[in-house]
Amino acid sequence: MLNIGDLYLNGTDLSFLPITKLSSGIASGDVKPTDLLEACINRVEADDSRINAFITRTFDFARERAALLEEEARKGNLRGPLHGIPVAIKDLFDLDGFPMTAGSRILKDNVSTGTAESVRRLIKSGAVIVGKTNLQEFARGGTGANSFFGPTRNPWNLRCTPGGSSSGSAAAVASGMAVASLGSDTGGSVRLPASYCNLVGIRSTFGRVSRAGAVPLGLSFDNVGPIARTVEDAAILLQAMAGPDPADPTTGSKPPPDMSAMLHRGVEGLTFGVPTNHFWPGLEPEVEEIVRQAISEFERMGAEIREIEIPWAKLGRIAYAAVVGPESADYHRAFLRDRRGEYVSPGADFFEQSLFIPGWRYVQAQRARTLFIRQAAEVFQVVDAILTPTSAIAPPSIEDCLDGMKVWGAISDGTAAFSTIGNPCLQVPCGFTKAGLPVGLQIAGKWGEEALILGAGASFEKLRHLWSKHPSMEDKVQDQKRFSAASATTEGDDDLVEISAEEINNIANGFGHSIDPIRLGELAIGVSRLMHQLEELDHLDISGCERAETINLLELKAEDMSGT
Repeated sequence: MLNIGDLYLNGTDLSFLPITKLSSGIASGDVKPTDLLEACINRVEADDSRINAFITRTFDFARERAALLEEEARKGNLRGPLHGIPVAIKDLFDLDGFPMTAGSRILKDNVSTGTAESVRRLIKSGAVIVGKTNLQEFARGGTGANSFFGPTRNPWNLRCTPGGSSSGSAAAVASGMAVASLGSDTGGSVRLPASYCNLVGIRSTFGRVSRAGAVPLGLSFDNVGPIARTVEDAAILLQAMAGPDPADPTTGSKPPPDMSAMLHRGVEGLTFGVPTNHFWPGLEPEVEEIVRQAISEFERMGAEIREIEIPWAKLGRIAYAAVVGPESADYHRAFLRDRRGEYVSPGADFFEQSLFIPGWRYVQAQRARTLFIRQAAEVFQVVDAILTPTSAIAPPSIEDCLDGMKVWGAISDGTAAFSTIGNPCLQVPCGFTKAGLPVGLQIAGKWGEEALILGAGASFEKLRHLWSKHPSMEDKVQDQKRFSAASATTEGDDDLVEISAEEINNIANGFGHSIDPIRLGELAIGVSRLMHQLEELDHLDISGCERAETINLLELKAEDMSGT
């Protein structure tokens, strides 16, 4: 039986324990929700001045909820495994009566008048919201370096990024300021920070969790997901949030499956694909070796490992830009017109450049996504899931991330490749570099089969127990020559399709967008570069492909799509 006194005597901080252990302690009475909350609050007050994980602390609200839940527990009225568990939420989710800033000066005075559906479900399940976490401004980018509230730092090395855009959500859990957290994942923003902070994160099948009450980035890609210490914890959080919501039609009408159904199955008899392309760019051989060693463990556990090709991987990033770009530009158009100078992130350049993406390019990219889904369905006919690095590099320095787009490709190419097809992907810790930085393994599954990849992740987790390691909280100098941070946004400049500043200005005037003359030339170069990248979609045969947003991915079967 879990005894709170024994935990303290053994030097174990409650806030570093998984939900499963704490839940049993709360049920038995050995752990009080108020004590657990105070353990997290103590961590916030002691360490957040260095980490900068939180934008808003909701301590009074949390204490009130913890006291209520403690009384419920005393009477034997438990809401489930999340009863009394402190959870932090990314500050792009609404929480009634509290600020919601999206990490931007533009929304710094905004106060929510409602609560996001995913957050409401967590609270109903017994979660205690301890605070709202820092993020890359408006969730655009794989780091947390570019926030109006300053960069979030990685507890494993304070000079490094914790990943993003859900940077504070991961850093808060890694440092014991919360037991779990909520993030959003458009191109990798749950999986990447989970990887960089030695945590578990899952991007579920597109439509599994409601996005209602969350600031959008790209509605065709946006996904709400948990960050936690263990795979079972992630399954518990996902289960609490999943299911239909009339406010978000992508969630469908059918109840979610049992996310924990295969946690104890093992991997024997399953076939896992390992890509021969794209995911092994050779940027950091040490990271590659750690991931390959992890993959070999699956074979030793009884799974079959098969080499496969991921034909859509590179172009998936192009489709991402062509779809997320216009969708984000739609949300940001008024801000770009009236408050352009208030952005702190280079993501604003992407939003503004995307105003000039033609509508037919957007439709072309949505049809290309359907082609990619068909290609993926062919792959999933021969494998049960796919194993890759979550990121090709270990956490880079904050300095390297200040130009957020500079390292975007190096950080997130592995996650964005799957975002474009909307399938579930699980990040699990798989080791550490010699410098003590976390490395993650990505397990990508078939649409609707979260339980299988959660079970695979749980099997690997039992071998390593990496969740029990605590971060050093040290400030250590990083080798600045670890990898080339050059982004694909600089490729092919010699072949740019030139769009003149005058043309950009004329187009902008046509839809009422004013541009500072000082920025006009730079914007024209950016738009030219973006249009040049999107030309790669012209080489695809998408005849007979409908737009991807017409496909119900929650009910998609690989055998129904392959060969079509």
